[in-house]
Amino acid sequence: MFEVIADTIFSVGLTLGVGSSTFALIFYIRSLEDGVVNETERRFMHTVYSVLRIGMALILFGLVATSIARSTLALGELILVSIITLNAVLMTYRRMPMQIGPVLAGGTWYALFLYAKTPLGAVSPIILTFCYAVFLFLLYGIFQYFKKRFTSVKGVYGGDVVCDAKTLDTYSEDASSFKLLPQAVYYPRNVNDIQAVIQMCHEARKTDPRASLTVRAGGTCMSGGSLNTGWIVDMTKHMRHIEIDPDKRVATVAMGAYFRDIEDAAIEHNLMFAPYPSSHRICGIGGMLGNNASGEKSLRCGATSDNVLELEVVLADGTVERIAPKPRTEITHEREKSLHALYVKFGEKLKKATGNVKKSASGYRLEKIVNGDIFNSVPLFVGAQGTLGIITKAVLKLTPIPKHTELLIISASSLKDIPKVIETIYKYNPECIETFDKNTFAKAKKHLKDAALRVMPYVQARSHLVILAQFSEVTDLETVEQAKACLEDLVSQNFDVHHVTDVDDVKAAWEIRRNSFLLIRDHTEQNFKAVPCIEDVIVPLSELGRFITELRKILKRQEIQYGYHGHIGDGSLRIIPVFDFTKPTVGEDITALMDEVFALVKRLKGNISADHSDGIVRTPYLEMFYGKELYDVFGEIKNLYDPTNIMNPHKKVGGSVGLLKQCLNCNKI
Repeated sequence: MFEVIADTIFSVGLTLGVGSSTFALIFYIRSLEDGVVNETERRFMHTVYSVLRIGMALILFGLVATSIARSTLALGELILVSIITLNAVLMTYRRMPMQIGPVLAGGTWYALFLYAKTPLGAVSPIILTFCYAVFLFLLYGIFQYFKKRFTSVKGVYGGDVVCDAKTLDTYSEDASSFKLLPQAVYYPRNVNDIQAVIQMCHEARKTDPRASLTVRAGGTCMSGGSLNTGWIVDMTKHMRHIEIDPDKRVATVAMGAYFRDIEDAAIEHNLMFAPYPSSHRICGIGGMLGNNASGEKSLRCGATSDNVLELEVVLADGTVERIAPKPRTEITHEREKSLHALYVKFGEKLKKATGNVKKSASGYRLEKIVNGDIFNSVPLFVGAQGTLGIITKAVLKLTPIPKHTELLIISASSLKDIPKVIETIYKYNPECIETFDKNTFAKAKKHLKDAALRVMPYVQARSHLVILAQFSEVTDLETVEQAKACLEDLVSQNFDVHHVTDVDDVKAAWEIRRNSFLLIRDHTEQNFKAVPCIEDVIVPLSELGRFITELRKILKRQEIQYGYHGHIGDGSLRIIPVFDFTKPTVGEDITALMDEVFALVKRLKGNISADHSDGIVRTPYLEMFYGKELYDVFGEIKNLYDPTNIMNPHKKVGGSVGLLKQCLNCNKI
């Protein structure tokens, strides 16, 4: 009986060992596909190793017990177990080459199984040793074949590339009003592929001045930042890894991941990446980082750059860098020293020139790279639109999803009252303050009828715009009390306010707000087209009323149709002008509007971009807005990281009004 128990324990241990070693071999080979053993793969391997150790312990116990029961030493099994143990120790202390260690481990486990559970145990030791050696040799060959199959060769591109007319036409447009036909679209599988594409682009540049790289994600960019006549790099096909650490409240994501997938993974842990934009279900996280996007939750949680902990970036010279906060005393790289010197000289000037606003995405955010004794170039890369390097991975800060929310809908009949309304709402710690105007609501009545019907009872007939104020506190009672206190305060000032408690009505109000741009863009008159050009301006809250009043005068004088909406709690408005694209002067009409509106924004100490960045549309205006000195600083930053200008050219620096007009998609109306 004792012998049967001992043999059973040995068999269980052997099963665990063989199975775990098989998983370890397979997972090790597959992990080579992206060249990195990520945290999920590392945890899986630790689990496998724990099972292996349990198997080893059971085998040793079984061998000792069997030897005692049979009064004979299981020498063959002990030798093989000793080889496995010694190999494991050597691999742990990096004394066994990785091209040999996994093969020796897996091969010996299989040999142990065959020796103990088949008639091979009765064969001559010399023959068995020969068979064992041949078996390891064959396994080594198989292992090397699969390593070669899954491991990228450094410097050799192993991804996909497409050049057919249909694909190129698709990638020639985004959510902006521009069209640029690229030469090719690359779908890299891993970081090594991106390094290879960069190397290939440098070689191509020697004979083709158009050769350049522009990263694209969901194609929702409204500034034309993802358009280029060179090569497009799209990571959404292969590089989509997402890993959520609910304990640390972080997400580690590859830049091909769509935001909706990050959202779905995080929501399982009641977490969210807070600065999501209205397009969050269709945009890519790479685009959010490229533009420094923000949205309705940014009032409390900040923009994307405020929620990124670290980055992995492939620079224009092909090097891979980890970008993360560090003490200023640890600045050692010459590039970082030069960047820091620019900060010391121009940081305060740039901060002042940016305007008295809570957020901005124009130019390079040099003024944000130093905070006390900490140097952090993450804010420089987030919002750079891929002009300084290609971000491949990011560690994102996650925020708990609010459990309790209450919504107020305020109708503003007089634009001069807006600052007072916002000031009052701010007293009650709102989670977000959003708006849409009467023109947008008129579109909703035609094209989002169900939602508009639900919202109409809360909207004053003669209101110029509708303000949504949402509150969220720790408890339901506290949230309701804040909303009611704000309502009473606003009512006492004779503002038209409604506390919306019906869940479906709340959803309807947010549906209209989140679809505001699409309502204006997709439902224009024939031959007219909505053009995102001044849609990203932001002004100080105290100047909102004045800005909207002056803006409406400009739009009326230039006879331009429009709708507007936006993150009014930040002072950010989405003004969507609509132009007649049959007019031969449409290019001049667009730039004339931008000239006047951007000059107004500058006078009011606002900024020309809150979170859509510059792209083709606003880059030509950076020198006017910041002045030549600071614009030249942007050029120095660009030259530090991309001296050959292969990374998304004509964005941030080098753009022109001529290029803007040339790229207008006048055929798409």
